[in-house]
Amino acid sequence: MKRYILFFCLSTLICLNGCFQDDTTLATDASRVGEINVQGLKDTSMIAYAQPLELTAEVAGFADDELTYAWYIYGGQYSKNSEGYRSHPIGEGKKLSYPVELKIGSYTVVCEVTHKASGYFTTATFNLNVTSDFSQGFYVLKETADGNTELDFYNHLKKTTNNDLLAKVLEAPLAGEPRNLSTVFQKTHLDPATATSTHATGLFVAHGDNGCVLFNTTDMSVMFDRTNLQYGEMEADEMPYAMVTFNGSNYYLSNKGVATDRCYDDWTSEYATGQLSLPTEAGASGLIQSYNLYGISYWSQNEHCLMRTTTEYGVFAGCFKIDYEEDYTGLRIDWEKAIPVTSGWNYIDSENTIWYMFDVPGEGRYMVIIKSVYGKKVKIEEVRLMDPALHIAKAEIIAGRGKENNVIYCIDDNRLYRYSVTEGSETSLTFDELPGGNITYLSNLFYGEEFDFIVVGVQNGDKYTMAMYGIAGGQPAGTPVHTFTGTGEVKKVCYVIPYNGTGINSSPFTRYPDPPTIPY
Repeated sequence: MKRYILFFCLSTLICLNGCFQDDTTLATDASRVGEINVQGLKDTSMIAYAQPLELTAEVAGFADDELTYAWYIYGGQYSKNSEGYRSHPIGEGKKLSYPVELKIGSYTVVCEVTHKASGYFTTATFNLNVTSDFSQGFYVLKETADGNTELDFYNHLKKTTNNDLLAKVLEAPLAGEPRNLSTVFQKTHLDPATATSTHATGLFVAHGDNGCVLFNTTDMSVMFDRTNLQYGEMEADEMPYAMVTFNGSNYYLSNKGVATDRCYDDWTSEYATGQLSLPTEAGASGLIQSYNLYGISYWSQNEHCLMRTTTEYGVFAGCFKIDYEEDYTGLRIDWEKAIPVTSGWNYIDSENTIWYMFDVPGEGRYMVIIKSVYGKKVKIEEVRLMDPALHIAKAEIIAGRGKENNVIYCIDDNRLYRYSVTEGSETSLTFDELPGGNITYLSNLFYGEEFDFIVVGVQNGDKYTMAMYGIAGGQPAGTPVHTFTGTGEVKKVCYVIPYNGTGINSSPFTRYPDPPTIPY
């Protein structure tokens, strides 16, 4: 019995001693790791090749010699986190000074802090959005004094202007007069440095008799031109009009027809080149508008009628003529005599009002109105012969309102007027602090909820001044938000943003019934 009692006492002492020793171990280095809290890091944006990313990780409660620091990056041009965030180290030590020599895109930076004595570590992450001097802002298509095509760029975030880009990038403007400018989002192409498939925001420039170039807005390099845009050789008489992005696809339009590529699918394949098949269907023109989630409408110069694209499961399925409503009894236009002037659209409460202006010799100016509601057919709703007393009936500078206020602006005799599509009435408006000169350009540009501008260009000799006004109640509000200048004659202005990994810039409409994000 004494032996059992002695054995029990010894066992109890051993257990107590073991518990005491374990508690001592947990109370030292390992338990302190939970106190490592990294401060001083937050999401940021940087311009590639402009300046280094300089950060200091702050950890309270530890001496500098107790911890080690390592920095890593993934996303963007690098592998995703599935391969482990340590695949691409970018620095060591508490302070990071990293030259941002990266392609534009969204990255994640990881700061790993390790407790030397225990080997335990913790991580802190933040997002790094890399842009370029050309990836976000306003591009100006202009005609030079000798009749060639040039581009200016205005960075509205820094309020700086970079003039005559093509003379700097290509060492000369593009030959011939400018014909069109359009933005192409998420465009697939082969990266010349790696020979792998990638994507970027493109800027499509149509120039001269039949020239075209698609620039990469990352660095203004040439992605495509007439020599490589199509798998087959482009016919000598093919005239490119535009390339636009809609419903997850990029549409190329020329006098030969329409061709597309899937910007959602193609770039994910390592074999995708971004080249297009030969265009088919009815030839197009530069008058192109979008409508809801269906596709695009356009004036066919070859067929002399209005056309629309159709899709099946998001894939281009052909083009069809836009006709009158079955019970339409109103005015009709003689399409063979019609001379296209301009077009535009307005979006209010999931309803699109698409309009085209035509001049018919001997008759006057007509407005053709198309209504497009999600889930319904696209048909001509009304043909309106404009009252010749109205300024919009004779104006050459016309711009539609994209969101809210179903109105159309025009410049006549160097003055601004607003025409109500709903009421058929006209109102005279004014610009505050607009420089003197001839008004030669007008448009409505917006991006989501960030800005909504009436953009007006004033010409004085070979110099232009571009002014951007906010809008309140359908009219210019106050003094210009942005003003910049350049030489040449302005033909068109487009806003571009870098690809950000979401659908926000894959279509003017994100998803029904959301309003348009960005206009054509």
